[in-house]
Amino acid sequence: MKKKSNKMTVGKAVAIGVGVAATAAGAYYLFGPKGKAHQKKAKALVVKMKSELNKQIRKVKSASQPVYHSIVDAISKAYSKEYKEHIPEINALARELKGQWKSIQNKTKPSTRKVKVSKNK
Repeated sequence: MKKKSNKMTVGKAVAIGVGVAATAAGAYYLFGPKGKAHQKKAKALVVKMKSELNKQIRKVKSASQPVYHSIVDAISKAYSKEYKEHIPEINALARELKGQWKSIQNKTKPSTRKVKVSKNK
């Protein structure tokens, strides 16, 4: 039986380094000298994406999870092309929206509550 080595490979180290650099760049972008203006733009972008998602969901007759995820992917791809400086925020929002599928699914299902009929004597 081979023993697994707990050493970090070069690929893992590079991936961690890139992740740290991206996080630092995002933090500087949102909290740096022009941070307030960038935060407003990012917030407006989030609101705009969510409203477009709602419009697309209303157009679909039956919203299933794959359909919902494909709509989120299409919207995030379009916004990534348009707003290149906000790509990390767009990707994070897309992951968040995909994670909210269960709560959205519960809201879109019609109520199947049974109504009790009382008999008058």
